[in-house]
Amino acid sequence: MPEIDGMRFLSLSLVTLFHIRGYFLQKTKLVFADKVSDYNLFNTFMEGADRSVPLFFAISGFILCLPFANHYLKGGRPIELKSYYVRRVTRLEPPYFIVMTIIFLAQLALHVYDFKTLFPSLLASLIYSHNLIYHTTPLVTVVAWTLEVEIQYYIVAPFMFRILKLSALARRSIIAFAIVGFVILQNVFPPPFLSIYAHIQHFLIGILIGDFYVSGVAKDFFKQKWMALVGLAAFLVMFFMPMTHTYGAQDIVSKLALPFLIGIFYYVILNNEIVKSVFSFKFVPIIGGMCYTIYLLHYTIISMVGKYTVNIKFTDYYLPNLMFQFVILMFIILAVSSVFFLYIERPFMDKKW
Repeated sequence: MPEIDGMRFLSLSLVTLFHIRGYFLQKTKLVFADKVSDYNLFNTFMEGADRSVPLFFAISGFILCLPFANHYLKGGRPIELKSYYVRRVTRLEPPYFIVMTIIFLAQLALHVYDFKTLFPSLLASLIYSHNLIYHTTPLVTVVAWTLEVEIQYYIVAPFMFRILKLSALARRSIIAFAIVGFVILQNVFPPPFLSIYAHIQHFLIGILIGDFYVSGVAKDFFKQKWMALVGLAAFLVMFFMPMTHTYGAQDIVSKLALPFLIGIFYYVILNNEIVKSVFSFKFVPIIGGMCYTIYLLHYTIISMVGKYTVNIKFTDYYLPNLMFQFVILMFIILAVSSVFFLYIERPFMDKKW
């Protein structure tokens, strides 16, 4: 399904651009003829680009659900839990361990942190427990917090999928109410640290999409050409609507809406030929297929290379200079990640390695 890798490409691109912009605004010493605030619409979109992380979680929810949904809903072959867990470990753990160790050594060599500070953080990250132990994002690479949340989902997912044994009305109602319920719970009882509890609604919407997709719900309706505009509208609302990272009543409507907007957007991609062709176009799924490596490396590359590029003055204006940072850093990230993918991640994609 190349459109799935296309969805990964979109999420990956947005989170990378979000981090490049954040680094540039924080580190550049350039003085511009205009102001950052002059680009209000652009700023609003970019500030919402970190919502691409929930997009990733929803993809995981969907992808892992598919074989279980085929079994429970279509009578497909049962999923052996031992094989399921072994495959998660053999596919994800070796490249993660290697890349994290390389970043760790690079940070020591560049004196970013000393060994005494960084090594315990590395160990906690390697067992996917940094959020739990330290209640802070990992030092080796901050983005690893999301992988810890993903691992928690991988562990509990097969048990969550048993809901697919219920009738269509029962399981879909339970999932929908659970999404709403968890969002409300999170804002009444805020999570003490980053965990699946803080993001379970995004995995649940992925499961709901998987149920709908395997069951063939409304496929002909979503195939209509005008539904491409609905998908675009869902995407724009998703990233432009106000939504803070604080817990409480503020922006609660946006927090409730986000998983369902993701669901609409993804279901359009999966069923609408116009949108599907965009997300399946040539290089898009190829880059999306490397998302694990790119995601692991991008923040480190931005930090290490960005310090040499942030003060290169392309013009006297903010936005063209930021675009220059986007182009040069994205190119370097893609080049370095391609090498890592070919020699570190790809060998472990073979089940028989």
